[in-house]
Parts: sequence; C-alpha cells; structure tokens
Amino acid sequence: MIYVPLCGTRWRVLNLVLTSSRSITLLALPDVSQIQQAGNLHHINAAHLRTRKLCTKTTIGFRQQMDHTIPPKEFKWTPGDLIKENFKLGENGHVCVVLNRKIQVPSHVVKLLWKNAIVRCAVDGGSNHWRDFVLSQGDGKNSSPTKSKGAKDTEADTAPLIAPPDVITGDFDSITEETVEFFKTTPKIHTPDQDATDFTKAINVLLPVMEQRKVQDVVVFNDNSGRLDQLMANLNTLYKVQKDNCKVYLLSGDSITWLLRPGKHTIQIPLDLVTGQRWCSLMPIGAMAHNVTTTGLKWNLYHAQMDFGGMVSTSNTYSTEFVQVETDANLIWSMGAYDFEEKIR
Repeated sequence: MIYVPLCGTRWRVLNLVLTSSRSITLLALPDVSQIQQAGNLHHINAAHLRTRKLCTKTTIGFRQQMDHTIPPKEFKWTPGDLIKENFKLGENGHVCVVLNRKIQVPSHVVKLLWKNAIVRCAVDGGSNHWRDFVLSQGDGKNSSPTKSKGAKDTEADTAPLIAPPDVITGDFDSITEETVEFFKTTPKIHTPDQDATDFTKAINVLLPVMEQRKVQDVVVFNDNSGRLDQLMANLNTLYKVQKDNCKVYLLSGDSITWLLRPGKHTIQIPLDLVTGQRWCSLMPIGAMAHNVTTTGLKWNLYHAQMDFGGMVSTSNTYSTEFVQVETDANLIWSMGAYDFEEKIR
C-alpha cells in the first residue's frame, strides 16, 4: 500500500492496476489549504501539519541512554600502566607496532614496552626507524666487558639486546634494502591493498593473533609532527578498527591518544601529571557529539554539544586523579605524557 497526498476534503482510496496485474492502493490525504478553510478546524496552525521528522535509531538510543533507561557501557583506562609503572597493558599483555615515523618516545619506555609485548610488528618504513632505534641503543648485541680477548662469543653474547620484530607488514614501498637485510630472519607479510593505509592493514593482520591470545591492547609508536595527512589517517584508523576486543593507543614523544567510544569512561591519571597540570583534550572528529559530560577536569563539560565549527575541548587539565567522560558519540582523547626530564633519560 502506498500513501500519497491528493487534493480534496475527503479521504479517497484509488486503485491502480499495473501491467503486472498487481494492485497498488493509494490513500489520498486532505489538502492543507482546504482543511484550514473548514469551519470547525480554522484554528489549526499550518506549521503543525508539516511532515514530522522521525527519530533515527541512533537518536532513540541516545535518548534512552541519557535518560538511563539503558545503562551506558562503561570503560576503564589506566594510561599510567603504559608510560609510568608496569609498561604493560591488559591481563594478557599488549602488542607493539612501529609506524613510519621517527621514534621520539623516551628510549627506556620504548624498550620496556617492546620487551613486555606479546607480539611486535613493524609497518613498512617503520622497520627503518626501528633499525635506527636499535642501532642507537648500541650495536644490537650483548657484550661482556670481562670476557678475555680471543674468547669465542657464546649464544648469550650474540643475542640481541632488543628483540627483532615478530613480523613486518606493508606494501613495502618504504622499507630499504639495508633494513630487509638487517631483519632478514623476520617474516614479512605483503599487504598491497591501496584502499587502506599500511597501519590499518597491519591491525587487520594482527587481529586474528590477538583474538587467539586474548590480547586487546595495541601500543603504536608514532610521531605527531610533520605531515597532517598522516596524522589524520592514523586517527581514522582508530575509528576503523574500534571494537570491544581492540584498543589502540597512539604513543608519541609527548602524548598518548586513543578513541573514546559512546559510553561512560573512567581514566586514571598518573598523579604527577595531575600535580604538574599537564594538558588533555577531547576532540569530536568525524561526527557531532550531542551530549558530553565530564568530571575531574579543570574545565568540565555538562551535557555539552561538541563538533568542529562549534565546541571542542583543548588545553584542558586535571582537578583530580580520576577523570570521567560520558559521551553519546566517538571522541578522541589526547593527553600530555612526559615531563622534559623524563624525555632525556
């Protein structure tokens, strides 16, 4: 049955017969101008007769959540485990990924996160930067200062100080021949698809292994300076790979960035970042957030609408050790990670 408005003061039903011999029923709606002229309806406002905009499924879900008829999904984040204390995320560990940018994260943090990783992956040109980092930390081999001259190297002596990647992925348009030779024993997976970035493709390669080992957290060494398009592409990957069993952190020389999905988030901030009044931000990239409420920040939001061209929250800081963010849409959370003294350790 198809409903169409036709002129007239009474409801009429028209039947049309198509060439397929199937009947379509058309329901004629009364003409607005004639309704307004009717004596008993002359006070009706024409604005009330306009087509009503129906609530979308997303809007209905948002209203139910904010009315607490549906409890918001809860998330807990402990970035201190990543940069300050354990250098290990999750009950089953984490994955480390190196992107094609110079590694500016403090070296002691990089080495501990890499050492504690369940799986280690270099992405195309990121393997060049990982090779540079390994060489900058020494010759890549253990050496015993007490070993006598002429003595043969043992297996322990020739073992690398820093483990090589478990896998190198990418379309391999950036990796150098020297790096290929340096990591000649490392498996390499070619991902030629040009409709996705090497970063996105690397996560897709790693996901089956992560599911098998029940690992959810991915730590990505990258740097935010230089090319804006690469920065935006990395943020886009956060959106593309978001799921319950995959949490991706972008770790740079002075910040940590990750995606907050719709729900209620509790972020435990390292105490020295609170007392040092380090910066933090909330960015509504990609779509409007209609309702964002925070606690624990110096400048909190209360049922705020956030979007580009409207409100964004940058250069904020902390009032307490625990920050809560409740949002109905995806938000990018970014926070300062290190003091200058830590960066030069």
